[in-house]
Amino acid sequence: MKVLKFGGSSVANAVNCIKVREIIEKNYSICRQIIVVSALGGVTDELERCINLASERNEEYKIALQSLQNRHIQMILDLNVSKETEHWVVKRFSEIAELLQGVFLLKEISQKVINAVLGSGEMFSSRIIEDFLRQSGMNSVYYDSRDYITTQNGTGVYLNRDQTYKKLVKVKKANFDVAVFPGFIASGSKGELSLLGRGGSDFTASILAAGLQCSEMEIWTDVSGMFTADPGLVSQAMPIAQMSFQEALELSHFGAKVIYPPTLIPVVQHQINVQIKNTFAPNDAGTLITNKPDENRSVVRGLSSINDIDLFTLSGGGMVGISGFASRFFTCLAQNKINVVLITQASSEHSISVGIHKGDKEIAIEAVQIEFEKEIRLNLVNKPSVEENLSIVAVVGEDMGFTPGISGKVFSVLGRNGVNIRAMAQGGNEMNLTFMVCTLDVKKALNVIHEEFFLSVSKKVNLYIAGLGNVGSKLLEFIQNQYDYLLEEKGLKLIVRAVTNSRKMYFAKDENLLFDWEQKLNKHGAKADLQGFVKSMDKANLRNSVFVDITASEDVSEIYQSVLNASVSIVACNKIAASSEYENYLKIKSTAKRQNVEFMFESNVGAGLPIISTINSLVHTGDKIVGIDAVVSGSLNFIMNEFNEGASFVNAVRMAMDQGFTEPDPKIDLSGMDVLRKLLILCREAGYELEQEDVYHHPMIPESCLHGQTSEDLLEDLKTNNEYFEGWRKLMKEKNIRYRYIASFKNGKASIGLKEVSPDHPFYNIHGKDNVISLNTKWYYDQPLIVKGAGAGAEVTASGIFGDIIRIYSN
Repeated sequence: MKVLKFGGSSVANAVNCIKVREIIEKNYSICRQIIVVSALGGVTDELERCINLASERNEEYKIALQSLQNRHIQMILDLNVSKETEHWVVKRFSEIAELLQGVFLLKEISQKVINAVLGSGEMFSSRIIEDFLRQSGMNSVYYDSRDYITTQNGTGVYLNRDQTYKKLVKVKKANFDVAVFPGFIASGSKGELSLLGRGGSDFTASILAAGLQCSEMEIWTDVSGMFTADPGLVSQAMPIAQMSFQEALELSHFGAKVIYPPTLIPVVQHQINVQIKNTFAPNDAGTLITNKPDENRSVVRGLSSINDIDLFTLSGGGMVGISGFASRFFTCLAQNKINVVLITQASSEHSISVGIHKGDKEIAIEAVQIEFEKEIRLNLVNKPSVEENLSIVAVVGEDMGFTPGISGKVFSVLGRNGVNIRAMAQGGNEMNLTFMVCTLDVKKALNVIHEEFFLSVSKKVNLYIAGLGNVGSKLLEFIQNQYDYLLEEKGLKLIVRAVTNSRKMYFAKDENLLFDWEQKLNKHGAKADLQGFVKSMDKANLRNSVFVDITASEDVSEIYQSVLNASVSIVACNKIAASSEYENYLKIKSTAKRQNVEFMFESNVGAGLPIISTINSLVHTGDKIVGIDAVVSGSLNFIMNEFNEGASFVNAVRMAMDQGFTEPDPKIDLSGMDVLRKLLILCREAGYELEQEDVYHHPMIPESCLHGQTSEDLLEDLKTNNEYFEGWRKLMKEKNIRYRYIASFKNGKASIGLKEVSPDHPFYNIHGKDNVISLNTKWYYDQPLIVKGAGAGAEVTASGIFGDIIRIYSN
């Protein structure tokens, strides 16, 4: 014998009731079945509304009640249920109408009337379902739960177990294949109708399963079991295959809506397995709640939350070292029927804080002020304080107590995501870690914790790469070489989903594009379309997506807003966006923050050098950048070093171009625009509001050399001006100096230009394509902080981009 309970959604209409019959039929020849049904979906709420309308002398209750009657009659007709049941339902609705008429006239509501009206929904549904099963040819029988389930003192919460189980012996010996019981209703100690509370139909099923010594209890609802979190809040929530009774009790107490806290107590006491199943997907595995769950389960079993919680605090110096305060405090709350859902006390005994339901705030304040009136008057205790708009989050797992570091992991991931914890508590068995956060943060808290504990061992990172020149090709080579290492050591699975250059784009249909991207792009690529690229990326809607901009294109930088609004992070070596108008720079960063994604651009300055992250770290920890001197163009430094070694200026530029050190358009380097952008970015990241026109700008080469359309035009102009550049060589030799193209920021003023440096200057001996950034700060004032290293080239630039991608998902 086993118990099957069907919730309100399962019996909401005739179509669903046919699904219920199909489920019952599958077990019909296997074992006897006890069927417990809830009221039709939404009926109990509507009955409660009728009571309230009648008590307010609003005759609309009559319309609402008639609508409920019509709904039940229509269901009777759809299921071809007997006239006898139809007449019973009509008669019962007439009785409810008389009760509500009395409420309407007297404007008084007794608990007896409330119970009689609210308990009717289950009576209707159970009668209809039993008749429907009988008309379908089943050997079914109807039992009124009031005749078998008895509660103490009419409270509807405390079961008179001995009396109930004794009555159920008769049912156990009866001849039936299917027995139908209404949920939710019972009898009080004096025979009056009693209610088992919301979720009471589950409680009914649990009582019957225990009292009839059933082998199993099934709860059929509209979800496929208990989930690792509420799927409405956490889209990645997964069904839990197995869990222990204690884990289920903890999760149900802290808001899991599939089952209610009292429900499991009888089956826990009798060690009866509980299966949570989906009426609308009966073949889904669901969740098995058992005394011996799978040993290979995860340490954390699930997350749950309760909204509309207030943090109620009693504090004061007069509490320290004085016994009895806590006892008086909790007794006072209990006497006023205030349920405490979380308790935390400072070790100094200076304060006690409890989580209470929002609606209890005023009663709690008044009760505590009366109880501690004397202490408050003598300033020994402060008036109680209440922090509102909070939620409780619970992290539950039976094995948490045997696994070190769970709490640290939880609080670490919350801290990294800016979620502030207002109070916390953890039981001695460490099965449940509970804490309070602002309700605005509860969804974020659940999602980041769920991601930390429940996603697969490897986290998929989906890459959309724009720009496939020297740097882009090198980045893809790096990802290929480090693919296995990152998967094994970092748990990161980097998947290239799409690539594009200025001519073609290709979106992969699988996860293998990384290893044959060039062939597929050339053979199957569509015409490049930036807006189409973003739309396809948005439509894919993949988690942990990153748009990687390895271009120098203004057009690409202009799609950043669309990319970020699609909840896709950006990693860019393209400097145009971060050095655009200051308002646009702020807008991009604020959009990334609002969308909870990243805008990373470490490689904008110094290629792979950690200069932007260094500035960010200094600023975030309270330092202030007061001066910057920097050689931040590896290409210009390479050109000047080759020139100093004897090469002509035009040949030095040609070598830099051939080795991929310059921008695709080398005029951007030689005009100083590349350096200007880099200085702007450094100053902005340091906290200064600068525009391009605020920077004094002197190009490295004569203006006449910058008017050509192509790189060959540039080289020809440089060759024509060879005498001008040889004048540099002569002057450097005469004065024993070197020229460096330096970016400076001092006293709020920014400038870039060619400057003389003597042999004792730190920028005199800078080799090859190196960059040097010297920072004077509040903490590094007399002795500047210097970052130095290769600042140009495909390898180092690709390494900077690669580092940003990994940093996003390694935190």
